[in-house]
Amino acid sequence: MIITEETTVKSILDAYPDAVQVFENHGVNVPCECDESILDTELGICDSMCHIDDLEALMRDLQLFTENKGV
Repeated sequence: MIITEETTVKSILDAYPDAVQVFENHGVNVPCECDESILDTELGICDSMCHIDDLEALMRDLQLFTENKGV
């Protein structure tokens, strides 16, 4: 999976449920803070809704996470 600003939170978590930890490492508690409308939102848009301080770092860490899972 290639992580871009157009990738949705839902698509990441559908493919890699454990990626929720990556979001938590960046201060976003997805299970508690993200309703369905946010889950279907692209990362580039939800960064302002989810108090993501560094979108580039989050995307980099998500990319590394997905690559290391080897799916």
